[in-house]
Amino acid sequence: MSSDQQISVPSLTAVQVELFWSRHGKKVLLGSALVLLILVGVGAYFGYQAVRNSRAAKAFVGAHDIKGWEKVMSRYPGTIAAGNAGLQIAGAQAGSGQYGESNKSYQAFIKDYSGHPLFVNALFGLASNAEAEGKADDALKYYSDVSSGYNSSYLAPMALYYHGRLTEKSGKQKEALQDFEEVVRRYPQSAMAAWARRDADRLTAKLGLNVQVQASPSASGASASARPQASPSGSASAQGSPNAQGSPSAQGSVTPAPTTNATPQATATPRSTLEP
Repeated sequence: MSSDQQISVPSLTAVQVELFWSRHGKKVLLGSALVLLILVGVGAYFGYQAVRNSRAAKAFVGAHDIKGWEKVMSRYPGTIAAGNAGLQIAGAQAGSGQYGESNKSYQAFIKDYSGHPLFVNALFGLASNAEAEGKADDALKYYSDVSSGYNSSYLAPMALYYHGRLTEKSGKQKEALQDFEEVVRRYPQSAMAAWARRDADRLTAKLGLNVQVQASPSASGASASARPQASPSGSASAQGSPNAQGSPSAQGSVTPAPTTNATPQATATPRSTLEP
């Protein structure tokens, strides 16, 4: 038989591929289809969540009272906007003196929104309510929780300062001095550093100590003209930052200058977390 008449023999690799495909082809196709469906499903889920979050943010911006915020919470549970609405409700209740109801709202927020970026505001709100009700021990506990457990948050220096202020009221001047000095050392650039420096110097003189509070070199940014941020209240911005009188919820600030004898009030202003 001539060389042109020889029958070509398939390679071993081709035979193996054909054999594999005949045995497992259906499984491969099914698996590929399943992966494709999963990818489509994940994409659809995230797309739905993005649309839902956007609608929730718009609904939050359009809400201006407790009824409006409750609608946001009921229509868009689990969203950042719904969490912000919960903080707004708690803040509004505290602002009208309904501390019991406000505490319930904060506790519900803590339970349902543990991953919320403004979670610390609920703890600070509970501290503010406890102080307003004359429950100094509870207030000290919550302020301590904020300053120690969330020491990198914008409310940490304020909580530590208020902890020192309440500690001084209870007659523990040396412990209060330590709190004020700690504010200056740990948060020299914060608005509260100027207040803490003033009170630390005052207590140092009162206790007959000659040591002046020293801040880190970067403390030059915190001058006596610094104005402390205030209360979990503020006003809702286009990005959906919550804001309610008397408790943590939105961006804004009450800014008494530390050149007087006035003491900043225990109210803090959370930053906006919603995307338009």
